[in-house]
Amino acid sequence: MDSIITQEENKTPGGLGNYLARQASSKTYLSRRGSGQKKALKTDDNDDLETLLDPKETKEEYDFSGQRAYENACIKYGVVPAATFHKKLSYSTDIDLKHYGLGPKGALAIAIPMVINTRVTKLNLRGNSLGVEGIDNICRMMEENSTIVDLDLAQNNLRSRGAKIVANMLYVNQSIQRLNLSDNGFLDIDARKLALPVEDHSSLTYLNLSHNNFGVEGGIAFRKMIAENATLEELDLSWNQIRGYGAIAICKGLKENNLLRSFNVAWNGFHEEGGIEMASALKASSTLQEVDISSNRIPNEAFLILIKVVKDHEKLTVLKIGKNPITEDAALAGLEILRQALYIKLERLDLTENIYTSAFDQKVQEVTESHEHFKCIHGYAHSYGQRKLKSFDVVDEAMTFLKNYVDEHNISLVELFSTFDQDGSMSVTYDEFREGLKMARIPLSPLQVEHLIQGLDQDGDGEIDFSELVIGAEQHEQAQNAK
Repeated sequence: MDSIITQEENKTPGGLGNYLARQASSKTYLSRRGSGQKKALKTDDNDDLETLLDPKETKEEYDFSGQRAYENACIKYGVVPAATFHKKLSYSTDIDLKHYGLGPKGALAIAIPMVINTRVTKLNLRGNSLGVEGIDNICRMMEENSTIVDLDLAQNNLRSRGAKIVANMLYVNQSIQRLNLSDNGFLDIDARKLALPVEDHSSLTYLNLSHNNFGVEGGIAFRKMIAENATLEELDLSWNQIRGYGAIAICKGLKENNLLRSFNVAWNGFHEEGGIEMASALKASSTLQEVDISSNRIPNEAFLILIKVVKDHEKLTVLKIGKNPITEDAALAGLEILRQALYIKLERLDLTENIYTSAFDQKVQEVTESHEHFKCIHGYAHSYGQRKLKSFDVVDEAMTFLKNYVDEHNISLVELFSTFDQDGSMSVTYDEFREGLKMARIPLSPLQVEHLIQGLDQDGDGEIDFSELVIGAEQHEQAQNAK
């Protein structure tokens, strides 16, 4: 017997390590439930026989963490172990492996111990280039694992084949509660694949399908999912291409839903028809607390219809509707509707990136006086726009127009200011400054005028002195020279 079984035939550690090494002798040891295949491949008789005959072999304590399984899987597949993952297997409920570059082999290596581990409840695999093979291994693991309830698979280039694999997993795994599938290149044909298992899922409360390529057909496919699912509380469909009949279908589904609390469809193409249908869905909903319909080309008419519904809504506290072509007149009218209401539940109206004058700020103040909990966010808030407000760029732009004007008309800044200063006091009121700019036909927007006034009046006395205008011009010149 010794001539047949040697130490060279078993270089992997004994116990569970031996077992998993044998399991991993094929492409993957994980198999799908109900497929008719055994969950493990046939055991190597020689390895078992050696264990029985070797008197020095001692039985190791079962490793419930899966650490030894991970070590052996890394050896088997030539994967560099992730120290953080290995360490956290023994004590943490939350494992974050986003952007680790796992790839298909790395995914298999972590899938093996996660079948054993019953501690981890949250797993983040965002941005790991899992591809089809990698997601297949993860989903096979999820079919066996009932403790992971929060799974992030965003940015893994899953595409259509991956969508089918994830859908199959959702039919089997009914314990997952939060699932992020954003930015995976899904198309309209994938919407139905994903919608069907979600429709009847018994635990899913959060689903993120943002930053994909769902369009009209995708929206239509999601209608029944939204209407029929009895567990979803948060749904994110932002940054897709859902418009027209797709947008209307989603709103009709929302109208029949009686559980969703947060609904995000920002950066799609709802237009007027979708906006009006959204108002109808809001009116029918008794649970929605936050709706994001930003950047959907919602015009004035649809905005005002939405505001009238929001005014009477008993649950909605947040409405995000910025980056839409809503004029200041319409925005003022919307605020007036809210001001006149005896009571509003709405706490935050978000009009981010919509730029209005000080008249709008005054109207917001009036609404706040009637409803102390109310806040309205408007103007620049992020990236380029935020930098403009913080770095004096709006005033700088206005000063550029002033400089171009005096250069084109071959006059000095003193001469321009003197046309504003009728009494020769070397200072002008805000109204005189506005009127002077208007009479000179200097092409400044109301926003630029307001920021220019605030920027120039450095002592805050309510008037603009000639010296303040000169200082502003010097700051503008310095800023230009520094570029």
